Amino acid sequence: MLKVFYCGDQVMLITTYVKGMNSWTDGVVHDESFHLRKALESDSEIDLTYLPTSEVQRNFPKPDELGQYDVILFSDVGTDTVIMYEDRFNNCPMGVDRLGALKKWTRDGGGFCGVGGWLSFGGMFGVAKWHKTPVEEILPVTCYPYDDRVEISEGMTPKVLKKDHPIFKGVDFDSAPPLFSGYNEVKAKPEGEVLAEHNGDPIIVTGQYGKGRTLAFATDPAPHWGRGMVEWKDYGQFWVNVVKWLGGK
Repeated sequence: MLKVFYCGDQVMLITTYVKGMNSWTDGVVHDESFHLRKALESDSEIDLTYLPTSEVQRNFPKPDELGQYDVILFSDVGTDTVIMYEDRFNNCPMGVDRLGALKKWTRDGGGFCGVGGWLSFGGMFGVAKWHKTPVEEILPVTCYPYDDRVEISEGMTPKVLKKDHPIFKGVDFDSAPPLFSGYNEVKAKPEGEVLAEHNGDPIIVTGQYGKGRTLAFATDPAPHWGRGMVEWKDYGQFWVNVVKWLGGK
Protein backbone atom coordinates (compact mmCIF):
# COMPACT_ATOMS: atom_id res chain seq x y z
CA MET A 1 0.00 0.00 0.00
CA LEU A 2 1.34 3.40 -1.03
CA LYS A 3 0.62 6.09 1.56
CA VAL A 4 0.09 9.51 -0.02
CA PHE A 5 -0.34 12.93 1.62
CA TYR A 6 -1.95 15.66 -0.49
CA CYS A 7 -2.49 19.23 0.67
CA GLY A 8 -3.93 22.37 -0.91
CA ASP A 9 -6.51 22.88 -3.66
CA GLN A 10 -9.18 24.58 -1.59
CA VAL A 11 -10.47 28.15 -1.77
CA MET A 12 -12.98 30.18 0.21
CA LEU A 13 -15.15 32.44 -1.95
CA ILE A 14 -16.56 35.59 -0.34
CA THR A 15 -19.27 37.41 -2.30
CA THR A 16 -20.82 40.79 -1.50
CA TYR A 17 -24.24 41.50 -2.98
CA VAL A 18 -25.43 45.10 -3.36
CA LYS A 19 -29.08 46.01 -4.01
CA GLY A 20 -29.57 49.72 -3.86
CA MET A 21 -28.80 50.88 -0.31
CA ASN A 22 -28.69 47.32 1.05
CA SER A 23 -25.89 44.78 0.89
CA TRP A 24 -24.91 41.46 2.38
CA THR A 25 -21.95 39.13 2.21
CA ASP A 26 -21.83 35.36 2.16
CA GLY A 27 -19.14 32.76 1.72
CA VAL A 28 -18.66 29.24 0.44
CA VAL A 29 -15.77 26.77 0.57
CA HIS A 30 -14.90 25.53 -2.92
CA ASP A 31 -13.25 22.10 -3.04
CA GLU A 32 -10.78 22.10 -5.93
CA SER A 33 -9.23 18.79 -4.85
CA PHE A 34 -12.21 16.63 -5.82
CA HIS A 35 -10.96 15.36 -9.18
CA LEU A 36 -7.46 14.44 -8.03
CA ARG A 37 -8.72 12.85 -4.82
CA LYS A 38 -11.25 10.78 -6.76
CA ALA A 39 -8.55 9.61 -9.18
CA LEU A 40 -6.14 8.54 -6.46
CA GLU A 41 -8.78 7.01 -4.20
CA SER A 42 -9.97 4.82 -7.08
CA ASP A 43 -6.74 2.81 -6.95
CA SER A 44 -6.71 0.05 -4.33
CA GLU A 45 -2.94 0.35 -3.90
CA ILE A 46 -3.10 4.00 -2.79
CA ASP A 47 -4.00 5.13 0.73
CA LEU A 48 -4.69 8.87 0.45
CA THR A 49 -4.69 11.47 3.23
CA TYR A 50 -5.95 14.89 2.16
CA LEU A 51 -5.48 18.17 4.07
CA PRO A 52 -7.46 21.20 2.81
CA THR A 53 -5.61 24.50 2.50
CA SER A 54 -7.60 26.00 5.38
CA GLU A 55 -6.23 23.34 7.75
CA VAL A 56 -2.57 23.38 6.70
CA GLN A 57 -1.41 25.93 9.29
CA ARG A 58 -2.96 23.96 12.14
CA ASN A 59 -2.60 20.35 11.05
CA PHE A 60 0.39 19.98 8.72
CA PRO A 61 2.23 16.79 9.75
CA LYS A 62 4.96 17.12 12.38
CA PRO A 63 8.46 16.05 11.31
CA ASP A 64 8.12 12.67 13.02
CA GLU A 65 4.79 12.12 11.23
CA LEU A 66 6.11 12.65 7.71
CA GLY A 67 7.78 9.25 7.75
CA GLN A 68 4.45 7.45 7.52
CA TYR A 69 4.02 8.75 3.96
CA ASP A 70 5.66 7.52 0.76
CA VAL A 71 4.56 10.45 -1.41
CA ILE A 72 3.64 14.08 -0.68
CA LEU A 73 1.88 16.45 -3.09
CA PHE A 74 1.69 20.24 -2.72
CA SER A 75 -0.92 21.84 -4.99
CA ASP A 76 -1.99 25.49 -4.88
CA VAL A 77 -0.60 26.06 -1.41
CA GLY A 78 1.70 29.04 -0.83
CA THR A 79 4.82 29.08 1.29
CA ASP A 80 3.30 31.38 3.93
CA THR A 81 0.49 28.93 4.60
CA VAL A 82 2.96 26.15 5.40
CA ILE A 83 5.65 28.01 7.33
CA MET A 84 3.39 30.25 9.42
CA TYR A 85 1.67 29.05 12.58
CA GLU A 86 -1.76 30.19 13.76
CA ASP A 87 -0.33 31.64 16.99
CA ARG A 88 2.54 33.41 15.24
CA PHE A 89 1.82 36.69 17.08
CA ASN A 90 2.24 35.07 20.48
CA ASN A 91 5.25 32.79 20.10
CA CYS A 92 8.86 33.11 18.98
CA PRO A 93 9.97 30.67 17.82
CA MET A 94 6.64 29.69 16.28
CA GLY A 95 7.52 26.03 15.84
CA VAL A 96 9.58 23.57 13.84
CA ASP A 97 10.75 24.33 10.31
CA ARG A 98 8.13 22.40 8.37
CA LEU A 99 9.72 22.89 4.95
CA GLY A 100 13.12 21.95 6.34
CA ALA A 101 11.58 18.74 7.64
CA LEU A 102 10.01 18.13 4.22
CA LYS A 103 13.42 18.55 2.59
CA LYS A 104 14.97 15.99 4.94
CA TRP A 105 12.08 13.60 4.37
CA THR A 106 12.61 13.81 0.59
CA ARG A 107 16.38 13.45 0.90
CA ASP A 108 15.82 10.30 2.95
CA GLY A 109 13.69 8.71 0.23
CA GLY A 110 10.26 10.35 0.09
CA GLY A 111 8.64 11.17 -3.25
CA PHE A 112 7.65 14.83 -3.59
CA CYS A 113 5.46 16.45 -6.25
CA GLY A 114 5.00 20.19 -6.70
CA VAL A 115 1.77 20.78 -8.61
CA GLY A 116 0.95 24.05 -10.37
CA GLY A 117 -1.74 26.67 -9.98
CA TRP A 118 -2.20 30.31 -9.04
CA LEU A 119 -0.70 29.62 -5.59
CA SER A 120 2.18 27.35 -6.67
CA PHE A 121 5.77 27.98 -7.78
CA GLY A 122 5.87 31.80 -8.16
CA GLY A 123 2.11 32.12 -8.36
CA MET A 124 -0.24 35.04 -8.79
CA PHE A 125 1.65 38.30 -8.14
CA GLY A 126 4.52 36.09 -6.89
CA VAL A 127 2.71 35.37 -3.61
CA ALA A 128 3.18 31.57 -3.69
CA LYS A 129 6.88 32.22 -3.02
CA TRP A 130 8.38 28.77 -3.57
CA HIS A 131 11.47 30.63 -4.82
CA LYS A 132 14.49 30.28 -2.48
CA THR A 133 12.72 27.81 -0.19
CA PRO A 134 13.36 24.13 0.59
CA VAL A 135 10.55 23.32 -1.84
CA GLU A 136 12.58 24.84 -4.67
CA GLU A 137 15.69 22.99 -3.47
CA ILE A 138 13.79 19.71 -3.63
CA LEU A 139 12.16 20.23 -7.01
CA PRO A 140 13.95 19.73 -10.35
CA VAL A 141 12.99 23.26 -11.41
CA THR A 142 13.83 26.83 -10.45
CA CYS A 143 10.87 29.01 -9.46
CA TYR A 144 10.61 32.70 -10.29
CA PRO A 145 10.14 35.39 -7.59
CA TYR A 146 7.42 37.16 -9.56
CA ASP A 147 4.06 36.41 -11.18
CA ASP A 148 4.86 33.36 -13.29
CA ARG A 149 1.41 32.65 -14.73
CA VAL A 150 1.04 32.04 -18.46
CA GLU A 151 -2.63 32.24 -19.46
CA ILE A 152 -3.70 30.55 -22.71
CA SER A 153 -7.31 31.30 -23.59
CA GLU A 154 -7.28 28.97 -26.60
CA GLY A 155 -6.02 26.06 -24.50
CA MET A 156 -3.02 23.80 -24.97
CA THR A 157 -1.83 20.22 -24.57
CA PRO A 158 1.83 19.70 -23.61
CA LYS A 159 4.17 17.98 -26.03
CA VAL A 160 5.50 14.77 -24.49
CA LEU A 161 9.24 14.38 -25.04
CA LYS A 162 9.85 11.08 -23.21
CA LYS A 163 6.95 8.81 -24.13
CA ASP A 164 8.58 5.72 -22.63
CA HIS A 165 8.60 7.17 -19.10
CA PRO A 166 6.43 5.17 -16.65
CA ILE A 167 4.12 8.11 -15.90
CA PHE A 168 2.86 7.96 -19.50
CA LYS A 169 1.98 4.24 -19.45
CA GLY A 170 -1.55 3.85 -20.79
CA VAL A 171 -1.82 7.60 -21.29
CA ASP A 172 -2.21 9.25 -24.69
CA PHE A 173 -1.36 12.95 -24.71
CA ASP A 174 -0.98 12.97 -28.51
CA SER A 175 -4.69 12.50 -29.18
CA ALA A 176 -5.88 14.55 -26.22
CA PRO A 177 -7.99 17.69 -26.71
CA PRO A 178 -6.71 20.96 -25.25
CA LEU A 179 -6.19 20.11 -21.58
CA PHE A 180 -5.01 23.35 -19.99
CA SER A 181 -5.69 27.07 -20.22
CA GLY A 182 -2.48 28.10 -18.48
CA TYR A 183 0.60 27.08 -16.53
CA ASN A 184 3.39 28.32 -14.28
CA GLU A 185 6.59 29.35 -16.03
CA VAL A 186 9.55 27.57 -14.43
CA LYS A 187 13.10 26.72 -15.47
CA ALA A 188 14.34 23.15 -15.47
CA LYS A 189 17.49 22.58 -13.43
CA PRO A 190 20.44 21.04 -15.31
CA GLU A 191 19.93 17.72 -13.51
CA GLY A 192 16.18 17.66 -14.18
CA GLU A 193 14.66 15.59 -16.98
CA VAL A 194 12.02 17.44 -18.98
CA LEU A 195 9.28 14.97 -19.92
CA ALA A 196 6.81 17.42 -21.46
CA GLU A 197 6.88 21.04 -22.60
CA HIS A 198 4.89 23.81 -24.27
CA ASN A 199 6.53 26.45 -26.45
CA GLY A 200 9.89 25.57 -24.92
CA ASP A 201 8.65 25.92 -21.33
CA PRO A 202 8.92 22.80 -19.15
CA ILE A 203 5.56 21.44 -17.99
CA ILE A 204 6.55 18.08 -16.48
CA VAL A 205 10.05 17.66 -15.04
CA THR A 206 11.40 14.79 -12.96
CA GLY A 207 14.44 14.64 -10.74
CA GLN A 208 16.18 13.11 -7.76
CA TYR A 209 16.84 14.74 -4.41
CA GLY A 210 19.04 12.56 -2.26
CA LYS A 211 17.25 9.21 -2.18
CA GLY A 212 13.88 10.72 -3.09
CA ARG A 213 12.19 11.09 -6.44
CA THR A 214 10.75 14.49 -7.35
CA LEU A 215 8.37 15.81 -9.98
CA ALA A 216 7.29 19.30 -10.98
CA PHE A 217 3.93 19.52 -12.75
CA ALA A 218 3.74 23.15 -13.82
CA THR A 219 0.04 23.35 -14.51
CA ASP A 220 -3.16 22.58 -12.65
CA PRO A 221 -4.94 19.26 -12.00
CA ALA A 222 -8.15 21.23 -11.37
CA PRO A 223 -10.10 24.07 -13.02
CA HIS A 224 -9.66 26.66 -14.20
CA TRP A 225 -6.33 25.80 -15.86
CA GLY A 226 -7.09 22.09 -15.73
CA ARG A 227 -10.72 22.16 -16.88
CA GLY A 228 -9.89 20.14 -19.98
CA MET A 229 -7.73 17.69 -18.07
CA VAL A 230 -10.34 16.74 -15.46
CA GLU A 231 -12.69 15.73 -18.31
CA TRP A 232 -9.98 13.75 -20.12
CA LYS A 233 -10.33 9.95 -20.24
CA ASP A 234 -6.72 9.42 -19.10
CA TYR A 235 -6.82 11.84 -16.15
CA GLY A 236 -7.01 9.16 -13.47
CA GLN A 237 -4.45 6.85 -15.05
CA PHE A 238 -1.95 9.68 -15.41
CA TRP A 239 -2.12 10.75 -11.77
CA VAL A 240 -2.00 7.19 -10.48
CA ASN A 241 1.11 6.67 -12.62
CA VAL A 242 2.70 9.85 -11.22
CA VAL A 243 2.11 8.87 -7.61
CA LYS A 244 3.31 5.29 -8.12
CA TRP A 245 6.46 6.45 -9.89
CA LEU A 246 7.20 8.91 -7.07
CA GLY A 247 6.72 6.08 -4.58
CA GLY A 248 9.04 3.76 -6.48
CA LYS A 249 6.30 1.37 -7.59
